[in-house]
Amino acid sequence: GERASLITMSGRDGCKGNVRYTAIGRISDRVLIATYRHYTSGPTAEKYLAVSQKVLNSDKVLSQQSANVPKALDDSSCLMQTDKTYMYIVFVETNYPERTAFELLRLIRKEFTEKVAGEAASATENSLSKSVKKWMTTACTKYDDVTAVNKVSAVQAQVDDVKMTMEDNVQNMLKQHQKLEDLEDKADNMRQEANKFRKGATSLARKMWWQNCRLMAVIIVVTIIILMIIVFSVCPPCRGE
Repeated sequence: GERASLITMSGRDGCKGNVRYTAIGRISDRVLIATYRHYTSGPTAEKYLAVSQKVLNSDKVLSQQSANVPKALDDSSCLMQTDKTYMYIVFVETNYPERTAFELLRLIRKEFTEKVAGEAASATENSLSKSVKKWMTTACTKYDDVTAVNKVSAVQAQVDDVKMTMEDNVQNMLKQHQKLEDLEDKADNMRQEANKFRKGATSLARKMWWQNCRLMAVIIVVTIIILMIIVFSVCPPCRGE
């Protein structure tokens, strides 16, 4: 039939057989626009193609952003990711690490988005297989060697941990810096309040001093008047008598 006549690009025969087949489908009309066969032994390209089409047609699978179908074909597992516009499919050996397979799918999605997404909306069935072959070969060859990929992933994970730790330290330093700035602002406010208090206290002291001076003057005047009254009352000559 029409699907059996599709040409699927084959990878190198020398691969380990961990990564076997990849496909990219357009979700809107359920069309596989690119396929790539990395491992030429095992099931035929038509079998991989048929299972890929079945996965793309499945509403249950499409309801998930990612899925793993163990032993979807002979000794191969089928994993997929979707960005709601395209579905990215990979067939790997049954015991292939799921986390590593999803890393490969993310790489395929990234390469596809950067290099051929502009042609994908109008692409016909399997018409982008030649366009994706070069970078699909590179990606699948890289992830076919699980040990090497996992070592790189482990180193990358350590780098990411160090990076996150450094970012946390920077954030903490920024928070401490902010706290120091807040303390400096509070200290400035306290100094300003202290200056206001000192000025107010000086003004109040002057005011109280003048009030004391006036009070002493009044007391002296009153005392003099009382003394004069006493003197005039007990001293007749002072009254002119």
